Amino acid sequence: EAPPPADINKAGDEPGGANLNYQLERMGGFFAEYMMARRANPQDDVLTELATATYTDGTTPDITEVVTLAVFLFAAGGDTSAKLLTNGTRILCENPELQRQLRADYSLIPGFLEEVLRFEGSTKCTFRLVKRKSKVGDVEVFPGERIVVLLGATGHDSRRWEDPKAFRIGRPKIREHLAFGRGKHTCVGAPLARAEAAVMLETLFDRTSNI
Repeated sequence: EAPPPADINKAGDEPGGANLNYQLERMGGFFAEYMMARRANPQDDVLTELATATYTDGTTPDITEVVTLAVFLFAAGGDTSAKLLTNGTRILCENPELQRQLRADYSLIPGFLEEVLRFEGSTKCTFRLVKRKSKVGDVEVFPGERIVVLLGATGHDSRRWEDPKAFRIGRPKIREHLAFGRGKHTCVGAPLARAEAAVMLETLFDRTSNI
């Protein structure tokens, strides 16, 4: 029999029983302190921009709203950036010649990372709530329905990508992949993720001769 929710939330301190909500709540406590400190003493950093941002009507968001956003960005950004670097490293291990090419020319790294995102995106799916009757391709959707968008599958659509199962650097319009979403739902951390992964890969190459 499953334990009641209260017991599940306490499982965070048990070996191997870490609960996501419990961990996010703990992170929220840290970020609440950071945000209140930034509002009291602004600094030149991203947390200050979040802490001091206002709505379009000029009002200041409740601290809880800002903390929730900060926790989400921290958790999502760390996880997906780690997956991007890990997926890229695995591909380099499986392709020694490709690894040699990148080691010889670091300018190829950004294009390599974009192909990694198309080929093995960090986020496999996302979800949307239908607000009005519409059509997605040939499928009708209705208000109240939840849609699962398989972002990982879009990078392997042969109608969009030539020979999608092949890993190729230099594909035309490669940044049109959907690994970071699209439109107003585009990942706000995408530029940072790209920069982080490029720097980490260069550093890995600098400190090793072969992976």
